[in-house]
Amino acid sequence: MPSGALHRIVYMSTALGVLRAEELDRIYLRAKSANARAGITGLLLFYEGAFLQMLEGPAAGVMSLAERIRRDRRHGGLITLESQAVDERAFADSPMHFVAARNLSVGEKQAFSDLRQAASVRSHMIGASAPGADNGLWELISSFNPLRAV
Repeated sequence: MPSGALHRIVYMSTALGVLRAEELDRIYLRAKSANARAGITGLLLFYEGAFLQMLEGPAAGVMSLAERIRRDRRHGGLITLESQAVDERAFADSPMHFVAARNLSVGEKQAFSDLRQAASVRSHMIGASAPGADNGLWELISSFNPLRAV
């Protein structure tokens, strides 16, 4: 893979312990700043103690960040939903678009919960691939991108 190639990783994980709004804001601000410096864009959702995050950018940077996140002790049960080379970014204009639970619509909360349940079930199936578009992943992610929302 060429070093300048774009890569995208989407994962879900569970927060270990309770995260207050100010802690989430602090995580978001640090991620936004670090991602901007590294040329990484994406989306971070938090609902009912779970994260859904999409990272996209230069392959080496995204893979390195994903490994740091995997080792972060503030969350566990990380499930990779997608990891692949991409031709273009889904969130090109945002180093880290963050949507907290208080800003999710009822439909988005349901879609998040459905995706989380599907990811959990499939992660326990031997030989099963991670859930993707067939479980509403891209419909949910696209709903937060004003440039792509219909």
